[in-house]
Amino acid sequence: MFPITLATSSTTIPLEKFWDAVFLYYNRPHLINRKIITTSANSYFELRFDSSGLKLHELINRAAVLYEARKFRKISADDIKKNFLKNLFYCYDNNLELNEVSLDCVKLAHKGIFLCTRILFPRTKNSPNAIEIVTLDKEYNKATFLAVTDSDRVLITPSCPYEIGLTSSSNLRVSVPTFEDADTAHALWLADKLFSKLVKWADEDLNEGKIHSLSLINSEEYCFTYNRLKECYGATLVKDWPKKSGTDPQKYVFEDIAIASYLMCLWKDEKDVNFVDCGCGNGLLVYLLNKEGYDGYGIDVRSRPTWDLYDKSTKLQVHTIGPDSSFPSATWLIGNHSDELTPWVPVLALKSEANFFVLPCCPYDFNGQKHIRKNTSISAYADYFTYIEDISKHCGFESSIDKLRIPSTKRTCLVGRQKMMCTNDREDILKRVTNLIESKISEKFVQKSGIERVRNCTQLDTNLISNIVEICIRTLLSHENNVKKENGELWNLGGSVKILNLIQEIPKDMLKQLKQECGGLQTILRNHRYLFVMQNGLVTMRVPINIKESVKYKDKNCWFENNHPQGCLYDKQNCGYKHK
Repeated sequence: MFPITLATSSTTIPLEKFWDAVFLYYNRPHLINRKIITTSANSYFELRFDSSGLKLHELINRAAVLYEARKFRKISADDIKKNFLKNLFYCYDNNLELNEVSLDCVKLAHKGIFLCTRILFPRTKNSPNAIEIVTLDKEYNKATFLAVTDSDRVLITPSCPYEIGLTSSSNLRVSVPTFEDADTAHALWLADKLFSKLVKWADEDLNEGKIHSLSLINSEEYCFTYNRLKECYGATLVKDWPKKSGTDPQKYVFEDIAIASYLMCLWKDEKDVNFVDCGCGNGLLVYLLNKEGYDGYGIDVRSRPTWDLYDKSTKLQVHTIGPDSSFPSATWLIGNHSDELTPWVPVLALKSEANFFVLPCCPYDFNGQKHIRKNTSISAYADYFTYIEDISKHCGFESSIDKLRIPSTKRTCLVGRQKMMCTNDREDILKRVTNLIESKISEKFVQKSGIERVRNCTQLDTNLISNIVEICIRTLLSHENNVKKENGELWNLGGSVKILNLIQEIPKDMLKQLKQECGGLQTILRNHRYLFVMQNGLVTMRVPINIKESVKYKDKNCWFENNHPQGCLYDKQNCGYKHK
């Protein structure tokens, strides 16, 4: 047991819950440690040896691990298995037993010591890979973690060993070996972030059936691919991303780099990949795949400003995709946030005799209208994903679910692979799918317009906008916050109100019209920035501009003079706006 305790739970934790939390952390460290992007495949070994009074963590230490690691020119997951571990103990016990076992064997054991080895890969290139050895003592209910790097660069894990244990009184505890280890930023992370997350997990019903990310590909290969693409394309794309696109390059560039990396790993063993990106949007995914040598093209109903960013090797087409479309030369159809096309992707893949990858986002049905939720016991997104999965199964695909490592809450993807079938079977499936579609919809398919609709609340009725602004001002002024005018009179600046509270003041019929414009109240407030200030979720009334601050608005009428109960804060000469 490590003597220096960093944190101990105030409540008792059942043994089974303790190990569930430990294994969840071990299997998915990126859930807590955002510096880790992925890990190599895990190896598990049962250890039996005579320690002659030595403590196990004294044998598995940074110096010993580094000594063995430096024997290799470049460390891989295969290098840190059985022989690597044996070399750590041979000088103490030549008769040790080290047997490779399965994860299930480790979980079911009630006693014994197990060693787990792997490589941790960093999210950024500035940090080195780390060799991690984890000791699981099932008899004394403790897990010891040691991550070692042969570098002094920014570390992705605590530099000291640490122990997660369950005390004899069933309290969860996180400990380190020395006081020097406890007086570090890493110790603070262990006590604040890791410990609190473990306690939370131990109190939850952890569903082992939950989908783990990158489960369909080699995570180590994905890490290398992602970092290579990020280094090769990331900075240039962010720098050159057109402002008129109206999108954030920090989000879209690295998200599509991650999706491209995933697809490249998914297609690793396939020859002659030919893809079609249905509803390709900004075209970045197509650009990346074309640049990496994959044959294929993207289709959308209209071009985007970002298309001008790519060279001629990027194959993008302005074209309409409908129920009768098919792509006979394609081996893969992609639906990356493809909106109205999402439910059609498996159907089009069936007609094209292709596989498909779909990453659902907005829930649309076959007729181009919003999908009607069926199961209210789960989230709307989960309900829609189940619907797309059912369509895939109706189309005869072997369906697999995975989660991507992207900065989005909508990151669960569906991969559909063709099953071997004869022509008659395919025709029968097509007939059944056609009947299914006809039974689901009562209207014809509505294709997204090639003209982008303006949805920034500027198309709303002016009276509606005025009424909403008046409601917001009245709500703010209901909180008295007086400042002095130049003549000594008091002028109410109003208080700070949460945006959610302002929304509650607006009638439902007005909110409905706002929702149709996709902008909502915040867009109206931003459009009236001369009246409102939004910061940290709070809205306040803006102080009128003084003539000393700016003269560029002097030809515009002063809103405050005619609408504020006490007129303008300034007189005619000193206001930055025009008075009557």
